[in-house]
Amino acid sequence: MQAQPILLARQPIYDASLEVVAFELLYRSTSPDMAVVEDGNEASSRVLLSAFGGDSILDVTDGKPVFINFTGHLIVNPPPIDPQHLVVEVLEDVSVTSELLAGVRRLRDRGYRIALDDFQHHPGLAPLVELADIVKLDVLDLGEVRLRAEVRQLRNYPVRLLAEKIESWEMFNHCVDLGFSYFQGYFLARPQLLHGKRMAPARTAVVALMARIAQPDISVADLAATIQTDPVLSFGLIKLVNSPLYRRAVPVESLRDAIFTLGVERVRGWCYLLVLSRLDGKPSELTRIAMARARFCELLAARAEKSAAGRCFTMGILSTLDAFMDQTLDSVVATMTISEELRAALLERRGRLGVILATVLAFETAAWTEVPWRELAGLGVDQQAAEDAYLESLRWVSETLGHEGGRMFG
Repeated sequence: MQAQPILLARQPIYDASLEVVAFELLYRSTSPDMAVVEDGNEASSRVLLSAFGGDSILDVTDGKPVFINFTGHLIVNPPPIDPQHLVVEVLEDVSVTSELLAGVRRLRDRGYRIALDDFQHHPGLAPLVELADIVKLDVLDLGEVRLRAEVRQLRNYPVRLLAEKIESWEMFNHCVDLGFSYFQGYFLARPQLLHGKRMAPARTAVVALMARIAQPDISVADLAATIQTDPVLSFGLIKLVNSPLYRRAVPVESLRDAIFTLGVERVRGWCYLLVLSRLDGKPSELTRIAMARARFCELLAARAEKSAAGRCFTMGILSTLDAFMDQTLDSVVATMTISEELRAALLERRGRLGVILATVLAFETAAWTEVPWRELAGLGVDQQAAEDAYLESLRWVSETLGHEGGRMFG
């Protein structure tokens, strides 16, 4: 097996309380001309080596278990990995042979949890379902009628159901009602649009404060005065600049010093995040998503144009406004005075900043064919540099917020 690099991304798996209980690792070849890695055994083996050897990806999954695809060969010949860190995901196209079933039984006996990917019932799969802990159903592919039929059929087995490819809050709530235990998809980073309803007063106040902070030509004095109108925000910013994140030798005790220390753009981005994270009803994982986007944008910009790094950190935070505010992004951005370059990047993915944001969002969803590789290369960022920046952004969030390694399905 050649030591060829491979792109990795992670996707959270939530429980019904929207707590992250695990991650799935998604991957492909680093060649932009290849949509997938053709050799499944090689691909899975390379991911396992990357995840559990050397610079472990467990460092960026908050100590939680990871789902990784296992081919039939790997099921029969598994690598020596601690079962508490790994959920074996059996692909939908495996041949259910006596050898495969014996391999799955051995994995279960060793303590591994078994998940069946993209499941669609037929009688030949019954022996495999009997050995499974989790069954994953693709809600987009199945549709409403077939989804209900699969759920009814699987109630005959002691398995937990995982709904994958959930792309809206309506589908999440529907799957909760159907009895699913786990959920996977991009719904959390999208708004719960409340058509015909007025924005709640708390959100209106947040938008007003953010609009004042957003003034492109705001001075240090005016920015400090604006932040001081919100005592909680003031305290949060001072606490942040004195945290281990910035490792200050001398404590910073005033807002003006904090702004000079971090820079106006960095302070602006942190203020947005500190205010948004106080909104009621928003899961903590959304704050992590915002931070990861902001840091990833910043790291890419540092390679492409260092002077734009602060603006790109802010851009990453602003890109999550729709999910925090439950409004369309264009309607929230319309209330803020921001530069045309930033507006074009946020709403249309135009310009250099647009290339960076498009890259970040594509990595977040493992949509490798949607990464603007050519334009990114024009900014001086190759595939390996992009992957390194992505993984570094995940590590940074984990180090900044801390994490708790928990047991799944406990």
